[in-house]
Amino acid sequence: MILKKRIDNLIERLSITHNFSFYSSCLRIFVCFYLAKDILINNQFHVALFKGGDHLMQREAPWLSLFGISNQLISDNIGVFNIVYLLLIVLFFFGVGKNFVALLLFFFLDASQSLTSVILNGGDNYMKFILLYLIFLNSYEYFSMSKQRYKLTELNRLNTFLSNLAGYSICIHLCLIYFVSAMHKIHTDVWFNGVATYYTFSSERFGGTNTINQWMSKNGVLVTLTTYGTIIIELFYPVLVWFKETKLLFIFSAIALHLGIAVLMMLYDFQILFIVVQGMFISNKYWCSWFEKVKAKTWVQRILVLKEGNKSLS
Repeated sequence: MILKKRIDNLIERLSITHNFSFYSSCLRIFVCFYLAKDILINNQFHVALFKGGDHLMQREAPWLSLFGISNQLISDNIGVFNIVYLLLIVLFFFGVGKNFVALLLFFFLDASQSLTSVILNGGDNYMKFILLYLIFLNSYEYFSMSKQRYKLTELNRLNTFLSNLAGYSICIHLCLIYFVSAMHKIHTDVWFNGVATYYTFSSERFGGTNTINQWMSKNGVLVTLTTYGTIIIELFYPVLVWFKETKLLFIFSAIALHLGIAVLMMLYDFQILFIVVQGMFISNKYWCSWFEKVKAKTWVQRILVLKEGNKSLS
């Protein structure tokens, strides 16, 4: 009885207030830019990825066969595919079509990744899950053509409940990524012995000829600190990021970790995604308060006045 009561209370709390209303809207905007960037970059290598008999190996998307669509069909019509893909991204950017467009966008992302599976990284895998969660997440309270509202109170409660579940799923998924990564590192000799980053800094693949990388690879203290520091962050982040006293410490530590990887290993988009998702752990109350302060700025008020003036003229 006690457990059931606690579960009922939890469901009730999750059905009343949308805990990710502001930042999920920001995340939606970021996802659109991220996906558009991928299309533009992949298009530069369209011959190697999509055309001719020598194109790179592709992974078949299981759901495509249900509609009688093959990877070859998409590859042969990659221009049309990308146009429709970009159109869906634009619609999602403005919040048009909401969950339905998010669902279509997820299928297009999966199809796109099936064509480019050999060049995907961990960030691309996480992005697909983020878009899956966004199908159920009401990310249209801000920066959208219209808000998501239903006439029936129960539907609004269900929408809020699913949105909170999806928001927490994004956070929990990030924690799982860190934890699994930490477990793998602990059971690897170079990480366990504190010398893993030496091989990273000195590798030509990750810019080992750079002065900074060379200097760091020759500094035993920095090698040890960065190796064990990475393990500590990834191991304790999944637990301590949920506590108010240690939340900011581990958020900024994770941001510093990903900035370091971006600079020293030149893995940019992967790290930007993980840095952006850190904002999901900041309270919605803080983000809304911050946004109201920004809106109160004089230059923002002038923009809003011009916007309202244009609306009245039209």
